Amino acid sequence: MLAGKPQPWDDAMGNLLATLTKYPRFLVGFVLGILISAVKPFLAWGRRSPVAAVALIGAVISGSICLVQILDAMLVVSGEA
Repeated sequence: MLAGKPQPWDDAMGNLLATLTKYPRFLVGFVLGILISAVKPFLAWGRRSPVAAVALIGAVISGSICLVQILDAMLVVSGEA
């Protein structure tokens, strides 16, 4: 091993960091793509009439409350076991 000659593993950390920074961008893009594909039909449905829009907003709010309560009970976030 000569001091001036670069070894194959010298640039491995740079390649590793470059590769690891790609994964969060991929994950965000993947999740947003699925979310947009799932929400798009509901947005078209909600534009038809004011009653449908109110029903859609009510469903989103009640679903969010339900999800928060389920996660709170599962994870015991509040500290009340």
